Amino acid sequence: MKRIILAAFMVLLAICVSAQTSQTEKKVTIIDGYFFYENPVSRQKIVKMHILRTPNGASALGLELSEPLPQRALKYAVPKEQIPEGELLLQRYNEVKKSQSGISVIPVKQSILKEGDKFPDFSETDIDGKKWTNTDVKGKVMVLNLWYTGCGPCRTEMPELSTWKDEMPDVMFFSSTYEDAERARPVLEAQKFNWIPLVNDSQFTKFIGSNGYPMTIVVDKEGIIAKVEFGTSAIQREDLKETIRSLR
Repeated sequence: MKRIILAAFMVLLAICVSAQTSQTEKKVTIIDGYFFYENPVSRQKIVKMHILRTPNGASALGLELSEPLPQRALKYAVPKEQIPEGELLLQRYNEVKKSQSGISVIPVKQSILKEGDKFPDFSETDIDGKKWTNTDVKGKVMVLNLWYTGCGPCRTEMPELSTWKDEMPDVMFFSSTYEDAERARPVLEAQKFNWIPLVNDSQFTKFIGSNGYPMTIVVDKEGIIAKVEFGTSAIQREDLKETIRSLR
């Protein structure tokens, strides 16, 4: 059990570190022989991880999935030639996969929210002190993103999520953190996150359980939960956006 918990923590830590590095120091992920600057699939699909290093100091996170890498993930792949010591890292990745070494991960995905259930009544306050309740979203599609300031992947996805609100102004987009306005505001402003920012949350944060941040929930016009997504990746965001569009 300790091994599983440690493995899960290391995977999440590696993903967070990857998301917080600068453009010139991007961390590299290898999956099925392809290179990525961001893991394109849900972390729930990760079953094994490898820390890869070359003698000259290049490094990468090698991941094995519970299923083949989706074909649509390949559009996010980075050519091997653009990766410092890419050939050596790929060689090392193939070696460790054959040796069956690495750290096994058993993903945890438990949520008190179930797709198809009614979204619970709520009363929350935004960063400027305005109260928001179910009445404010009645008859509208609602999207809720749960985050906190120490979550690298949360911050990384914010600029992309902001484009959703620009494209779909009829949808009620909320972000929510258990932290206070003073702590949340600098991150929201730095990332230019334009969703309605709820702070001091004590209700929504309970939905996270042991799954970790971020978490995104889509609710249809009738108040029914249409999608619950833990973590963030290119494909997860694609699916979330498509779900939102289909409900408008």
